[in-house]
Amino acid sequence: MAPSLLQTGLTVAGLLLAPPVILVLGKGPIVGGKELLGEENWEPADLESTLLYHCFYIDAFKNLVLCALCFAAAFLFEPNARKLTAILILSMDFFALVVQVIAPIGGVDPFPSLDGLTSNPVVLPIIGGQIAMLVAGLLFDGGANGKKKTN
Repeated sequence: MAPSLLQTGLTVAGLLLAPPVILVLGKGPIVGGKELLGEENWEPADLESTLLYHCFYIDAFKNLVLCALCFAAAFLFEPNARKLTAILILSMDFFALVVQVIAPIGGVDPFPSLDGLTSNPVVLPIIGGQIAMLVAGLLFDGGANGKKKTN
C-alpha cells in the first residue's frame, strides 16, 4: 500500500529537521551554529557563552525528538493522531516564523519589517518546506481521515 500524502509530508518534515541536528551535534554548537546562522551573525562574546552552548544543544535535541515524532506519526500512528501531530508541528513552525520576525538574526529590522523571514537562509527552506508538505497532506490526503473508502 502506497503511503498517504500526509505520511509523506510528515516524513519530509522529519527529514528537514535532520540537517540542523547533524550540524550542531556533529560539529558542535559553534561550528554548526556558524554554518546555520552565518558567520557574520556571531560576536566574540558568543564564542564564550555557556548559555548559548546550552540553548544550541537543547534545540538540537528538541529537533531530534521532533524528527523522531514525525517519523513515528508517519509510520506508526493512527490517521487521526497523524493529523493532530501534523497540526502541532505546523503550530511550532508558525511560532518559529513569529520569532524570526520579532527577533530576527542577520542585522535586519524587527517587526513591523518582515525581513527576518529571509535574513536566515535556512528558515524558509526548512520551515517553509514543512508547512508546504504538511498543509498539502492535511488538505488533500483522502486516506488520512481514518475512514475506509467504500465503492
